[in-house]
Amino acid sequence: MAQISLSFTPEEEALIDQEYQALIADYIASPHRQKTEIIDQAFRLARHAHGLVRRRSGEPYILHPIAVARIVCKEIGLGSTSICCALLHDVVEDTKHTVKEIRERFGDDVAFLVNVVTKKKRSHYDMSKQVDNYKQLLDSLDYDIRALMVKIADRLHNMRTLSSMSPDKQMKIAGETDYFYAPLANRLGLFNVKTDLENLAFKYRCAKEYNDLETAIAIDEEQNRDRLHVFCSTIEEKLRMNDVWAKAEVYYRKPYSIYRKMKSQGKDFMHIDNRYYVRVTF
Repeated sequence: MAQISLSFTPEEEALIDQEYQALIADYIASPHRQKTEIIDQAFRLARHAHGLVRRRSGEPYILHPIAVARIVCKEIGLGSTSICCALLHDVVEDTKHTVKEIRERFGDDVAFLVNVVTKKKRSHYDMSKQVDNYKQLLDSLDYDIRALMVKIADRLHNMRTLSSMSPDKQMKIAGETDYFYAPLANRLGLFNVKTDLENLAFKYRCAKEYNDLETAIAIDEEQNRDRLHVFCSTIEEKLRMNDVWAKAEVYYRKPYSIYRKMKSQGKDFMHIDNRYYVRVTF
């Protein structure tokens, strides 16, 4: 449950400004048109609307919509309309502001997206509250896919900060993520987001297996660091000898990906294929 404080500390105010400036830097570095003014207006409305509310973790609530907006911009690659929606995605649901007000201030597109990601409070649900919310999201696909992407970004940040929730809430949210949001991200071509969602869900649903694999990966990485460094350096040198500049880097698969390989191949960690891979960037 959110909490309201009397004020934020100077350090928290500085952090809010720092994270917002990082969002603007992400946006300016993107290939989209430079509409920083409307993003700033959305931030100011969200900042005022959420006021001194804190998340369950204790941090200022406004840091959540900023983080979602950064995921939307940097990790998914959407533009100013979606960034505004991300900044405002909880404003209608949690404060006195309305979709009509959003439409008057930011236009039809932002208002539509905010309306889609806002959970509706009803006295009666056609199926169940959760299923009706899923249906509302999926119905929007006929009009604008961006609402779904903002909702996936919202879920990704919630999963990244899930440790502050109670164990029963963690299991519920992780289950929803594994069942609905990760497959949806995969269908939309958001492979990196899908991978993160699956891995975070695995972390909370199967904590022992996740921790065991994280430890095994760290040990394996340490034991093979020198050998893999020589391997990558050799690739880079051979390519440079042929006037091709390239960077070779080793990436270990995430615990959930390895766990799935262990199950499908019927092998333990040390005997599965492709625990890591080398990416050569030209």
